[in-house]
Amino acid sequence: MTVTLSEYDLPDAFLFSEGTTGILVWQPQETIIVLGQSNSIESSLYTETVEADGIRVTKRPSGGETVILTPATIAFTVAKQFPVMIQFREFFSMVNSEVMEGLAEMGVTGLGSKGISDITIGNRKILGSSMRKVGSKLVYHAVLNVSQDPLLFGRYLRHPRREPDYRAGRRHDEFVTSIANEGYNIKPADLMSMLNRQLGGLMVSQPSFKKH
Repeated sequence: MTVTLSEYDLPDAFLFSEGTTGILVWQPQETIIVLGQSNSIESSLYTETVEADGIRVTKRPSGGETVILTPATIAFTVAKQFPVMIQFREFFSMVNSEVMEGLAEMGVTGLGSKGISDITIGNRKILGSSMRKVGSKLVYHAVLNVSQDPLLFGRYLRHPRREPDYRAGRRHDEFVTSIANEGYNIKPADLMSMLNRQLGGLMVSQPSFKKH
């Protein structure tokens, strides 16, 4: 038995379809490894461990490096139409600014933006994101580490081939932190409410997607 890729059918998959816009904030119910578009199972994963633990592996339609979603993280996606297309960096900045503003209002301090699109506390990453252009829209999606122990990432993920300068070769558990690990006891439900509120402000020119 070997590690194989399953279809990308996560809750936000529909937002990558042309013409579909909106926001979706969700909490994974299982541990899932999500490869970036240019990643491979062989180069990104410790396949024996992934196979032994029965971890599902999929590949998202956007770039960036491999991530792990767990019930101790929150994933969210923003798909917005742009009559006049903007640069990826601009949209990363727009979304991340809203997220950092919301976290700051909840009492989180030491927030920063590093690399292309990471959100950090101090010099450690709490959020990573990626993006894809679909027609005249941009699709941003990200994972926020609420309380997942970063040691898990090193169990399954090899060191990425590409990394932001500020990582400086650090192991996963030295590079990544969580909101809980930084001393903040914030409930996932409260974080999700904040994200829906903040991200909804980006969609004022069009209706936001609401999950039924």
